[in-house]
Amino acid sequence: GGKDMPNMQDRARLLREVGTGLLTDYGGSAANMVRSCDRSAANLVRAMITAFPGFQDVAQFNGYEVAFYKRAQIFVGDVWGAFRGQGLGEFDDIAEITMFADYRVPQILEARGVMQYSPALKDAIMAKKEIPAGAEEEVELRAWTVQAVEELRRELATAHGIQRMSIQVDWFLWEEGERKAIAGQLPPHHRTRTTFY
Repeated sequence: GGKDMPNMQDRARLLREVGTGLLTDYGGSAANMVRSCDRSAANLVRAMITAFPGFQDVAQFNGYEVAFYKRAQIFVGDVWGAFRGQGLGEFDDIAEITMFADYRVPQILEARGVMQYSPALKDAIMAKKEIPAGAEEEVELRAWTVQAVEELRRELATAHGIQRMSIQVDWFLWEEGERKAIAGQLPPHHRTRTTFY
């Protein structure tokens, strides 16, 4: 037996929301939605957060709105990757997409010494305590992960001549994190109950 998936009712509601949005705005076709964005990844993210309110991954932090749009951006990245940047997956501005801020990449970045958690945050993560969605620590962790990936991408380019987009750095880190987590070689990741990731 497997584990129960958390937030099952919310996830079912979000699936219905996507279906309704596609039917209402795009003739029931995700491909129509992609085509309507004129090869713009940014336009596709905007279309998704408009058609699917459950994709509006925005947090409040010190009086500012911080937009992550993880699920919308990962959809764009997956379409780009699946079509190898051609046809339906051709986006002129794909490099504008940031990494997909969730739980696995900060876990591997912290384990590799790229990021350092505060002692209180590290204690909470090691104890597998839930960090509420939208809490200061959760928003900071996601935002610093985006920034760390951007810095890694720049360092790869300037110091090593390796040109990669943020989503490619994310994919590499996420896959490494998955391998190491399965092998039991990583400390716990942060626990946040949310449908945004």
